[in-house]
Amino acid sequence: MTPLPPDDGAWSEQLWRSVLTTVADPIVIIDEAGTIVLVNPTTLALFGYEEHDLVGSNVSKLMPEPHHSEHRDHIRRYLETGEARVIGIGREIEACRADGSTFPVALSVSEVVTAEGRLFTGILHDLTARHAVQEQLRLANEALEEQVAKRTAELERSLIELGRSNRDLEQFAYIVSHDLQAPLRNVRQGLELLNVHLAQSVGRGFDDEAVELRDLVVEAVDTMDQLIHGLLAYSRSQRINRPAVPVDLGMLARDVLRQLRLDLEEAGVSVEVGELPTVIGDEAQLRQLLQNLLQNAVKYRAPQRPPTIHVRADESDDGWVFSVSDNGIGVDPENHERIFELFSRGHPGYDGVGIGLALCQRIVERHGGTIWVESEAEKGATFSFTLPKATPDRVSRADG
Repeated sequence: MTPLPPDDGAWSEQLWRSVLTTVADPIVIIDEAGTIVLVNPTTLALFGYEEHDLVGSNVSKLMPEPHHSEHRDHIRRYLETGEARVIGIGREIEACRADGSTFPVALSVSEVVTAEGRLFTGILHDLTARHAVQEQLRLANEALEEQVAKRTAELERSLIELGRSNRDLEQFAYIVSHDLQAPLRNVRQGLELLNVHLAQSVGRGFDDEAVELRDLVVEAVDTMDQLIHGLLAYSRSQRINRPAVPVDLGMLARDVLRQLRLDLEEAGVSVEVGELPTVIGDEAQLRQLLQNLLQNAVKYRAPQRPPTIHVRADESDDGWVFSVSDNGIGVDPENHERIFELFSRGHPGYDGVGIGLALCQRIVERHGGTIWVESEAEKGATFSFTLPKATPDRVSRADG
């Protein structure tokens, strides 16, 4: 390390003037009256003054109003009371160039006591670039907020329109399916009467071809009847708004199995039901949900093995996960999402109109849950759905 030269006044003055000249930030030194006694070249370049324009002038020359008028009072108050507004604290203020333009600076002031009196050293840092970046960010945020607000408003309008369209479609489906029941009953009764009439009038002349044609018409009427009842159930699931009540799913499952007993016995299906909890919901819709899933498992049983169905519930962090598993013909993975679409069927060779699983999905979603299937072809299927827990607050709201 190079030793310092002797501490004489000339060398010390040369040192601090060298530092003052090379420092990057403007430095202004003033006396107790606020008179500028020294500035560095950076100050002159930033403010656009010559040295003789500033030295001997009051420092308020570098300040716009109201700082220009208030500066003398700040120094006087500090000298009298010791109350610092800037000295030893630092603050952001506006500065004024020689051409009258203003710009933001960060000002920090320190005090030095000399034999001739107190001096105050002000170090400034030009904040113009920082403020420009902040302004760009502010404008960008405003533009983003405006865009978000615009898109949000558009989305809200779209949702309102979509809701209106859905209500109109549901109303249409409900009215059409409801109004089609009466003429369809007339068609069925007409077919029965026609069958009796032909049997009485034609007798044995009612050949096999006529029987086949009649059966085709009856099958079409049955399909139409299923479709109408399915559409009615689907549209009602959204229209009905009964209050939620505690529903014991274990008891509900036993009741559904009693209703399906003849179908289960005829198909030779073995059903095992685990312990099921109580949830909050619409009892009729939850009954429809469980019944549809059980009937679905029976319909798609595998003929080469004894059909079995397992119903269980597992507790999760935020609710229950229910599953209805079977060992039937399964569902191809590519159809896992499609089978929940309205009028979509995973196995075209079976009876049905493709409404049952769509109805299950709507019921589960109305109860705040989700439904999905895990399956592979010929390896059975597990239909799972979630429902919230029947917490005490939900039970009290339902009871109330």
